[in-house]
Amino acid sequence: MSGYDDVPPEDPYDDAATVDEGVFAEQSTLGGALISAKALQDVLGAVRPADFCVPKHDVIFTAIIAVAEAGIAVDVISVTEQLLKTGQLRQAGGADYLHSLTSIVPTAANAGYYAGVVAERGLGRAVARIGARLQQPIPVLGVEIERTIQELQDMRVAGVRDEGPHWLGDILAVPEDDDAYDWVIPGLLERGDRLMLSASEGAGKSELLRQIAVLGAAGIHPFQFHQIPPVQVLVVDAENSVKQWRRAARRVAETARTRGVRDPMRHVSVRAMPVMDISKAKDIGRIHRWMDDVRPDLVVLGPLYRMAGGSSLNSDDDVSPVLHALDTIRERGVAMLIEVHAGHARSTSGERELRPRGSSALLGWPEFGLGLRRDKVQDGRQATFSLIRWRGDRDRREWPRLVHGQVWPWEPTY
Repeated sequence: MSGYDDVPPEDPYDDAATVDEGVFAEQSTLGGALISAKALQDVLGAVRPADFCVPKHDVIFTAIIAVAEAGIAVDVISVTEQLLKTGQLRQAGGADYLHSLTSIVPTAANAGYYAGVVAERGLGRAVARIGARLQQPIPVLGVEIERTIQELQDMRVAGVRDEGPHWLGDILAVPEDDDAYDWVIPGLLERGDRLMLSASEGAGKSELLRQIAVLGAAGIHPFQFHQIPPVQVLVVDAENSVKQWRRAARRVAETARTRGVRDPMRHVSVRAMPVMDISKAKDIGRIHRWMDDVRPDLVVLGPLYRMAGGSSLNSDDDVSPVLHALDTIRERGVAMLIEVHAGHARSTSGERELRPRGSSALLGWPEFGLGLRRDKVQDGRQATFSLIRWRGDRDRREWPRLVHGQVWPWEPTY
């Protein structure tokens, strides 16, 4: 019998309902590190073995570190071999458990986010242990204070992993497959992309975002209308009510149901909210809880100023905490569509500028910044609209010219 056969298979959890969020985060962190070289680097930079609550996860991550430091490609086979070498495979849950970790994660793109959750929970447990100890009788107060200060300093230093220099050779050694696009909407948006869309009031930007959301959930390309892999969508609308959404989305959703890969009705979750302030823990935490429930591939948000407590977002101090909050959403491996309002300034030609009103920090944040504008010169009798770049694209994309369509609210006229 091989070393693999000597270890009996293990069902790590008899009842999936008992797996809490912390355990799932640990499994997702390890699973991502085992299937993606890019995710591995994110994980190695974020957590330590001691951050894991489940003992077998500590053992597995220690083995992952050993394999990586030996210059060997990290995967289920190499980590299993390392655990066999150290005699810890049974302690790690067995080979079957290692394989199960890779099937838990739908995409390795989320591994960095879950690693952050693991690190934060690990730090919280360490602080709680110190607090519990301080509740006990203390024989020598001064000694205990010095010990506590040293432990807290050690935790702060330990939280920063010394990764050393990132050499070009190491960067290019990542397999080209890891650089392949991880599309949410093929040709338009991949995981991690952030697109801000502006327009003058009433131009139809909300309708355009709604079309992308509903058609994507139905498995229809929002501009080319061929079938694509369907996606899960979370919409957080801080301007339109549920009643307004119902009126506006009914026709496009019913058409998508008949033409798509699946019925989008149970795959677009809409949260119509009054003014929020996502720079506050309560509101950004609410969005993350919704994401836990929906597991979206695409998150549609806006208008941005109403998600910032109605702030004008005029200064960098106003914008910085809002962008930080949005980054925590992006770190979960989703594509993001964000509605922003255009400023009132005019260009030298007299046209209203489409870049978002507020601090210039907004201009540099997204991968794509587009404004929807009616064209002055028409090719025919029907009005056409262009998606105007108010910042350069960070990657090549082709954005179509649009018209109000017969089947869909917006249709391309390339």
